[in-house]
Amino acid sequence: MADKATMDPLAMWREWVAQSERQWNAFLNQAMATDEFSKAMGRFMDFYLNVQKGMNETMSRYLQLVNMPSRQEVLALGERLSAIEERLGRIEGMLARQATAPAGAASENGAPAAPRPPRTKKPPTPKG
Repeated sequence: MADKATMDPLAMWREWVAQSERQWNAFLNQAMATDEFSKAMGRFMDFYLNVQKGMNETMSRYLQLVNMPSRQEVLALGERLSAIEERLGRIEGMLARQATAPAGAASENGAPAAPRPPRTKKPPTPKG
């Protein structure tokens, strides 16, 4: 019988792909090491950032034209909403502590609560 390792077409293909990748990797590493490549990438990044800045300005003008909030305005609203929720949570906590505190317990600042006068007056009874 013939040896299966020498007859495997996929093994030959895998070897070709690996060798091809090594060659491309060497070529591209050599190309990226040049000053021209660095300058071209720098120019491309400048161009990309200018395009992005222009798009942001155009989009904000468009949103303002159609009376819609911009991204910054939506983020500011989210921050304000978070602050309001935190304050509401603190208020709810204080109200819950007040509701569960006994009548003679100390107040919020630590001073004892003012004593209440005793209830000595009785409700009138019907005569009959």
